[in-house]
Amino acid sequence: MRGSLRALPKNGETRMRQSAYHFGPSVPKARKTRVHRPHLERPTIPIAYLELLIEILAERDFTPADLFAGLPIEASLLAEPRMSAVQWTRLVLRAQELTQDPGLGYEYGLRMRPTAHGLIGYAAMTAGTMREAIAIVLRYAGARQSHFDLTLEEHGNARKLVLRERFPIPVMRTFFYENILLGLARGSAVLLGKELHDFPDCEICFDTSEPSYYAAWRSRLPGLRFDEPVNAVRFPAEYLDYRPALADPHASRQAIALCERELSHALDRAGTSRASVLAEIEHFSEDGGYPALHDVAARLRVSTRTLKRRLLEEGTSFITLLNEKRTRDARDLLTRTSLSVQEIAGRLGYQNPANFSRAFVKSAGQTPTEYRAAANRRR
Repeated sequence: MRGSLRALPKNGETRMRQSAYHFGPSVPKARKTRVHRPHLERPTIPIAYLELLIEILAERDFTPADLFAGLPIEASLLAEPRMSAVQWTRLVLRAQELTQDPGLGYEYGLRMRPTAHGLIGYAAMTAGTMREAIAIVLRYAGARQSHFDLTLEEHGNARKLVLRERFPIPVMRTFFYENILLGLARGSAVLLGKELHDFPDCEICFDTSEPSYYAAWRSRLPGLRFDEPVNAVRFPAEYLDYRPALADPHASRQAIALCERELSHALDRAGTSRASVLAEIEHFSEDGGYPALHDVAARLRVSTRTLKRRLLEEGTSFITLLNEKRTRDARDLLTRTSLSVQEIAGRLGYQNPANFSRAFVKSAGQTPTEYRAAANRRR
């Protein structure tokens, strides 16, 4: 029976009406000044992920027209190779509005096929061992999903594929973690020609509490653990030595060569230059510090040499962008707080307050004290 269609609320109303299902642990309060993140508007996410969502909706008698209705997104997006993170989030939010199914993330993850990941899925399916397959996923995941970091960590005789968001996810956070982690677990089973229930020692960890809809899905899911410190897929270390059912080293090498090309194109699409570097600097500063060049290069998945060259081509440099951010933060602290100049210098990473004052004069044309006095007079 087809679910009822309801108009999607405007963004502000939507956030107020979302249940706790959509949100993870609390994140630091946002700054008063809204941060523009251009990378969220770039088409970086494969349209194959949207096609799977449409397939699931079709089985519930919803059409693509239903999905796009009321959204500032044209259905012609389906003819494009990729979509942006903003578009994907709006479409997922709309899909749950249509289905009224809080377990949609489970359904999506259980339906995820390795082939939906394109060349990366093929390279992993033909790898010689699961260890090699996971190494392939870790290296090239950024070409398919650049808004999460995936790492393999050791925990005694177990291993964890740990998934972390690169920026706070305010809406549908649980959906994304559910579908990605379940997709990783199911994909591993498919590589070995098995089903998820054939891996009783495989567990999926979530940093959120057990949701009310979990009981209805329990029989279809592997072991799930809630209120964990990280979001991860946990499995015995011996799984790394298992051989995929379609292992073909020659085919895997060919696919890896194509994956390298796709990764290079993905980096070009992401624009690993001024805008991306500014976004990464902002991300680090929200956590209470500033990154080094190699930190940003690693997160953008390029070498420091390549990053410096691309910034130079745009007429800037990493240190210039870092100093711009420090100056903005300095002005903010000078006008919003009563911290001393020495305390502000320390917060901004200057060991010597005199160095901070000189840098501030160079960028603002005034000493920190003069700038604060002028700001106070304008109030």
